[in-house]
Amino acid sequence: MLESANRLAMFAKELMDMDALERVCEALESGRLTQGSTGAIRSAMSHGSSQVELWILRLQDLWGSELNGMSGSNLGISLQAAAAAIKNERAESTRTQVVWSGPEVEGSYVRATREVVREIVRNAKREVIVVGYWLAGREDGEGIIHELIQLLSEAVTRGVVLTVVLDERQRADGTDNRRILSDLWPTSTPFPRLLTWRIPPGERHLKLHAKVMVADANDALVTSANLTWYAMDRNIEMGIRVTGQPAAVIASHIKLLDQNEILQTF
Repeated sequence: MLESANRLAMFAKELMDMDALERVCEALESGRLTQGSTGAIRSAMSHGSSQVELWILRLQDLWGSELNGMSGSNLGISLQAAAAAIKNERAESTRTQVVWSGPEVEGSYVRATREVVREIVRNAKREVIVVGYWLAGREDGEGIIHELIQLLSEAVTRGVVLTVVLDERQRADGTDNRRILSDLWPTSTPFPRLLTWRIPPGERHLKLHAKVMVADANDALVTSANLTWYAMDRNIEMGIRVTGQPAAVIASHIKLLDQNEILQTF
């Protein structure tokens, strides 16, 4: 029985991480998904994901072989309970990951900054906060920053609340981070909430110098890399990705800076 419970928890985790758990549980509750449901039903429920379809099939196999006396409704409740336990464990745990930009070196397997940034934005469900000192798209020969802006735009389109915090200083050519972001941002997507730190007059050495990205108050990257092609891919840059409580602290701190008007509309 313990082995069956462990397998059920694994199914709950995989389906939850693929955003399929809710619709699978609804199908179990309604009777649409049964032990004998065909491939056509699994395909319709998978929304085009072959991995989701495979996990539904495995769930049916477990249901028929080891949980045969359980109703669909009770199976759905068991999956939801397992998912809730996993979420609670994740919320209380802290995981870290080293993130790197620059030349590859044999024997090192740290994650690339560009890859991690993509992952954080794509996985965001509710909120993304981006904090940066220097944004540059003009010299982006590899299209990295244009891709990042597109990913952020797509997140806004699917309902994610995006806040961007950038240094206010004007550059030698008369541009600033706001103008550059405006030029890069797709006109078909609502512009994000844009904030800055209004540096006191006469404090020319002060900078909004942090480089941070945090999603859903649970997944954060703190890095030396600016929002530029060189920093994301070519410079030697180092960062740490953290999940769990530290990411929540980062998001909370930035929001407090906003609420106390230390950060203001840019």
